[in-house]
Amino acid sequence: MFEAGPIPENGTSAVRVVIIDDHHLIVAALAAALRAEGCDVDVPSLGKDLPAWLRANPSQVALLDLDLGAHGSGEDLLPALLASGCRVLVVSGVSDGAVIGRCLASGASGWLPKSASLDHLLAAILTLASGQEVLSESERDRLLRVWRERREAESAALAPFLRLSPREGVVLGLLVEGRSVDRIAETSFVSSDTVRTQVRAILTKLGVNSQLAAVAMARRAGWLPGAD
Repeated sequence: MFEAGPIPENGTSAVRVVIIDDHHLIVAALAAALRAEGCDVDVPSLGKDLPAWLRANPSQVALLDLDLGAHGSGEDLLPALLASGCRVLVVSGVSDGAVIGRCLASGASGWLPKSASLDHLLAAILTLASGQEVLSESERDRLLRVWRERREAESAALAPFLRLSPREGVVLGLLVEGRSVDRIAETSFVSSDTVRTQVRAILTKLGVNSQLAAVAMARRAGWLPGAD
């Protein structure tokens, strides 16, 4: 998975690292360990001002967790990190190959699990800081392929929902929420027969035979009203 390049002769003193993670104890321990190795480490506060901070404080390497808890997904910070000129190493408990592949496709340089040793992590940081790659070509290609296959499968699952009219999409969304035909008619100020006609159109376009099947199909596909 990881191919570390040679460690620069001048050690780690020039390597500036930013850690983006919401686990305070882990971050504190990791920052202390990297500073002890000579790295210049920044740990910015998470929040709406973080992209601006990243632009004003460029680093060579960013260690990015994907699950930032109440602060959302680390993937959302990839554009700001890349725009600041740093190379991004995903260091996360998330091990889904498709998710990692998506991050690589978006510009991340590599990834390591949070269970990786400090020596392994330091070697990856130094490798990235020296302009080299931390993933073998075959591993990178594998992760990108997993992501593309997942994306294609999700697109295929959502394709039938593109046939729905805007109104049919609203009706299906209400069915997914557990609304009955009569309740939908009441809140939409139309007759129940009108809603039943819309439901029949939905079933035909989705290729299913019941409202329950349509709802189950929508949930499996991760479809949301207005998502198409």
